[in-house]
Amino acid sequence: MSLLGKVTVTGSEHLNGPLGKVIVCNHVGYVDPLWVGYAVLPRTLHQMAKKELFDNPISGWFVRSGGGFPVDRASPSTATIKHAVSLVEQGGLVLIFPVGTRNQDNADAKRGAATIALRAKGEIVPAHYDGPDRFRWIHLLRRPLIRITFGTPLVIPKDVSVNKATAQQLTSELDQAMTIVSQQGRPG
Repeated sequence: MSLLGKVTVTGSEHLNGPLGKVIVCNHVGYVDPLWVGYAVLPRTLHQMAKKELFDNPISGWFVRSGGGFPVDRASPSTATIKHAVSLVEQGGLVLIFPVGTRNQDNADAKRGAATIALRAKGEIVPAHYDGPDRFRWIHLLRRPLIRITFGTPLVIPKDVSVNKATAQQLTSELDQAMTIVSQQGRPG
């Protein structure tokens, strides 16, 4: 990966500790999960990936081998949510793109990230990816700058109720935290 980009990672200390983490990040293209995964090495970054990626045996194998598991973005199954919660409960890192795609109209997806963190009693780590949306041949000759910034975790109180209102409140905090970390990740 370092042959394809000049990577700067800031805030990786926020990934430490015994609690599992739900990493929420902006989504610009198909390469950002690869770069965020690279930024957390040597740990594995489990990713909720759209189920269509698993329809092709090659892309499905690639995503699975990198820790990905399928999610139906229109209607996430209980099993998918339980799997993500289990990974966080076991101390793992789970990457979720709160809006699912580059458009901003999927509020349920944002609440889903908060719900998973609430159920697992993990932490939410806001992250920001700044870099290209895909690999290009020119990157072999001139590596692009890639910045990945991890922000201060949102800690879930142990005694908090898991319900829609709490998830919506946490989602609001998550939106604010993502805005802050995106400003920290900007160059200059």
